[in-house]
Amino acid sequence: MPDTPVTFGARLRQLAAERGGQEAVRFLPATGEADSISWAALDAQVDRYARGLAAQGVGQGDVVGFALGNVPAHLALALAVWRLGATTLVLDPGIRPETAEALKERSGARLVIGPAPGLGDIDIAAFEAQAATLPETPVPDATSRPGKIALSGGSTGLPKMMADDLPYTRVPGASWGRVAPRLGFRCDQTQLVCGAMSHNAPFTWAQNGLFEGNRIVLMERFDAARALRVIDDEEVGFAMLVPTMMVRMLDVLPESGARLDSLHALYHTGAPCAAWLKQAWIEVLGPERVTEMYGSGENTGQTTITGAEWLTHRGSVGRGFETEIRIYDPEGRLLPPGEAGEIYMRPADTKARARYLGAGAPQPQRDAEGFQSIGDVGWLDAEGYLYLGGRRDDVINTGGVKLHPETVEAVLLRHPAVQDAVVLGIPDRDWGETVLACVVLNGGAKATPQTLRAFCAEHLAPAEVPKRIEIRDSLPRDGFGKIRRKALKAEFA
Repeated sequence: MPDTPVTFGARLRQLAAERGGQEAVRFLPATGEADSISWAALDAQVDRYARGLAAQGVGQGDVVGFALGNVPAHLALALAVWRLGATTLVLDPGIRPETAEALKERSGARLVIGPAPGLGDIDIAAFEAQAATLPETPVPDATSRPGKIALSGGSTGLPKMMADDLPYTRVPGASWGRVAPRLGFRCDQTQLVCGAMSHNAPFTWAQNGLFEGNRIVLMERFDAARALRVIDDEEVGFAMLVPTMMVRMLDVLPESGARLDSLHALYHTGAPCAAWLKQAWIEVLGPERVTEMYGSGENTGQTTITGAEWLTHRGSVGRGFETEIRIYDPEGRLLPPGEAGEIYMRPADTKARARYLGAGAPQPQRDAEGFQSIGDVGWLDAEGYLYLGGRRDDVINTGGVKLHPETVEAVLLRHPAVQDAVVLGIPDRDWGETVLACVVLNGGAKATPQTLRAFCAEHLAPAEVPKRIEIRDSLPRDGFGKIRRKALKAEFA
């Protein structure tokens, strides 16, 4: 295959011409029957949407925001934006109208398409109806620069916007360089998309999959038992998950009867994975089928690790992949292996790193040699394997003892009654901060704060045991499974 980069729109045209009526997307709605979309039908839908966008005044270099759920229109609309040489701004369908408007203003977006009336400039149904009335004239493929604006943070305020300055093109067969094969990603396979595409990682991997000719199985809503059945029924080869999904799928795996024989890569990212959870999935699938990547939307670089490596470096997120790593103390001194500090990374391709957009937006923190931090804490071992210690801003200081909430959360999640957990440091007169845990129990499970504290005391240092445990019906997680820690902490400020 030629090494010439092509746009996502041009690549779709090529695949549609080659494959025609073959299935490109198998859509599994939350309720109702599955829907099948061919490569030819997807390409025609993208052309139709591109004409609709052009009629709204969208052209090369413009930004288009859209807030849609995990539906085929999400895939097609992104490709239509790129076909026009414009830039995507993917928003959560549950976003507040005032936040969407503020992001539109900050990004300079020409148009925002919402899931229903009341959000954005036009809702998706009205947009589709208008697009269907336009003459079916060909839409030439243009090149976007950049292809997308990614969002980061925003738990209690306006999310940061990030973008690079590169043409949005890829080489077929190498859509993400050498890192994708390292994680078990293959071309011409069946790929499960069950994370919310309103978040950068599921969105990116779904579109990379289409670019590489993968058949996408798209779940409108994540359901653990259904996801396991889908992997078997649709012969899924590659699935990207986050730890909260892995916990829930593991809980129902025995009763599901799923064999998971077709799954050659369970790739997880997005949040720290507790050691017991990683170990459990390695035992289910074998170490060669479990992979992990640590990185960020800022493209600071990445680490990768296989299951086999993890077994000899328990708790690590791997070594830098085409990335150099340094650990600094608060005074900016370089730390040796084994000492924890702030993680700084420098990728081999520094041109791909993102910058923050908007008037007065602070730029990423970098040292004199271009190593960049996103605020995570960790340490390296003597072999260069990285271990995470949480976010710099999330470290709890209780009575002068500094601890990481992820350590306590991992223990709570080992309790058979606990489905979900988050740990916070909240203001305390005597301790400065005290350790609070909010937990969600499995359906029908019986546990009290007292029994959970006793369980923690068996596995944690005394300072790490939560002094207060609240049992809740749910925790504020976003569509990608990340906890909105700051929003929850604000309740106790």
